[in-house]
Amino acid sequence: MLLVLLVLLAAILGTARADEPAKKTPPPEPSSQQPLEGLGFSVAPKEGGKARVSLFGLVGEGYKFVYCFDRSGSMGGDGRNSLRAVKAELLKSLKTLDTVHQFQIIFYNEHAKLFNPSGQPGHLAFATDQNKQAAVRFIESIQAEGGTDHEEALRLAVRLHPDVIFFLTDADDPKLTPAQLEKIQRQAAGTIINAIEFGPGPKPPEASFLEELAHQNGGSYVYIDISSR
Repeated sequence: MLLVLLVLLAAILGTARADEPAKKTPPPEPSSQQPLEGLGFSVAPKEGGKARVSLFGLVGEGYKFVYCFDRSGSMGGDGRNSLRAVKAELLKSLKTLDTVHQFQIIFYNEHAKLFNPSGQPGHLAFATDQNKQAAVRFIESIQAEGGTDHEEALRLAVRLHPDVIFFLTDADDPKLTPAQLEKIQRQAAGTIINAIEFGPGPKPPEASFLEELAHQNGGSYVYIDISSR
């Protein structure tokens, strides 16, 4: 009889243990020797490494950027500090680029002057610390002088095949004609062109060629009243 009771008691206890929930194994702690992706962390940016840069409120996303800026005499005259404002904004924009991104800077009047840190003209530069420091020296060397040739500067910019062009000018003569704008659109072949127009005072009521340039090339346009700066 005692043996039967012991067997029944053992059976009851075994059933109770079987009903207990299994203890959960705690997740592994992150280790410096293992990749973080499998632990809910993300090493690379979510957009695959694309940069998101801005200039006077206009935003561009991609890996390759060209800044194409007017440096003609009208950008520094009439007691305004147009070129000084442009340089400050450009330096801020370059800071957001990482070493995987590429850029080029074109300052133009009747002739274009390109940033050339490698000694090979007409190439994009990677945004390394060394190239950024060289860009600062290049930007500081630029002066406002001479006439204006918008078309040639834009053609140089689109031939570099960037993802985004930031084109900035006070829209001085000679303005781009519809035929010239159409030609640039064909050559750009999908490159986004953002246009920034500088002007002394409120925006004129009539649309400028810069608005059409941005519209035709998938970009945005902004007018900057430089007299308030």
